[in-house]
Amino acid sequence: MTEVVLAYTALVAMICLFFTLCWIFMFSYLYTGLIEKYLSKSKFVAINREGLSGLGLLGTVVRSCSIALMFLIPKFCERRGLIEENELENLPLDLKRKLLAPWITGGVLFFAIFLYSLYVIWS
Repeated sequence: MTEVVLAYTALVAMICLFFTLCWIFMFSYLYTGLIEKYLSKSKFVAINREGLSGLGLLGTVVRSCSIALMFLIPKFCERRGLIEENELENLPLDLKRKLLAPWITGGVLFFAIFLYSLYVIWS
């Protein structure tokens, strides 16, 4: 590939990642409190809310990330006692999708940029 194509590819990936980060911040600001109400029995959510509530928007993003992580590895969280069995089923499906979509998209884009940087270094 030519250098111009590589540069445009990197630029597009970085712009997409920037918009994904904006999406994560907006979602966290708008929906984290609502999701925490559905998961009010969880010790993990209660401890994170108590410890990170004073950090403003960044604390809200971290709380949103920790809840998304609970949905990505539910069996591990149940075994560790962080959530009750079947507690994650209380959350409506549309909120689950809204919670997981930006984090998965951001992870995929980050991985793509990582692979791109390896390609540029090795070529």
